[in-house]
Amino acid sequence: MTLVDTGRRHPATDAAGSPRACVAAAVEVATQDLDRVLAGLQWRFERRAVHRLAAGAWVELPAGEPAALLVTDGLVRARGLGELVDLAPGDFLLLPHGTRSELHALSDATVLCVLLAAVGAGDAPGVLPPQVLLTEFPQDEPIAASMFRAVVEDYPAPRSVLGDRAVTLVASVAITAWYARGCAPARWLMHHDDPGLATAVAAIHAEPGREWTVEDLARVALASRSGFAARFRAATGQTPGRYLAQVRVAHARCLLTAGDVPVATVARRLGYGSDTAFGRAFRRHTGVTPSQWRRGERPEPS
Repeated sequence: MTLVDTGRRHPATDAAGSPRACVAAAVEVATQDLDRVLAGLQWRFERRAVHRLAAGAWVELPAGEPAALLVTDGLVRARGLGELVDLAPGDFLLLPHGTRSELHALSDATVLCVLLAAVGAGDAPGVLPPQVLLTEFPQDEPIAASMFRAVVEDYPAPRSVLGDRAVTLVASVAITAWYARGCAPARWLMHHDDPGLATAVAAIHAEPGREWTVEDLARVALASRSGFAARFRAATGQTPGRYLAQVRVAHARCLLTAGDVPVATVARRLGYGSDTAFGRAFRRHTGVTPSQWRRGERPEPS
């Protein structure tokens, strides 16, 4: 059986404006997974430091200790992260795996630093990428930035329950903002210990217009139909059909906002057998019709 009643198969294309170009917009469909990861992330405050570096000076961050950094003055270059990362005032950098790195001052600079330790035996820290970088952190997240500065500069006893909760909150805010800005790699929230499931999700994102069945996706994941369906729901909190529908609507929103592709063409590209079926699915997820969305008639957030 098919996941949704689409009528015909319409593979995705590589043409400009195709659903493939909108993968970043579809990343929002995993917000429940983000909540699950954040719920499993707890950090313990270990040490703090204020690095005041003259131009040309450098400081090493120890390997094996997760760190959070906020540049308050000057320009800094981080080495050892696989690529050079240049940091300016207001940039926040979270290194959740404790990657050994060095901070080189390109000018006189000040960097606030907190060394952390992951608490608990869950796999949430392992899901995070090697680095989470946010620019203009104090402007976009003023409460979290002020809390971070207070922990480093003012708080009298950071190694306490309050200190642990403060750094956990700051890290969670940073990860959420990084994800919301679209900086996260596609499908980074998929369980890293289930590569078959991740492959199936990648296939959905690559060809949202394909007439996927649970059997098709199970074959991609090299799993039985029943086992795949159970694993998929446990990992995403949704059925494969619901997930596919959300990915399609996310692609449709991107196409309708970014260009002048006719609604009927969008419907065909995303695998819907008729404009009516597409309009019904789009309205069910967004509260408005495709034409209303294109005109900017969006419902107010609840």
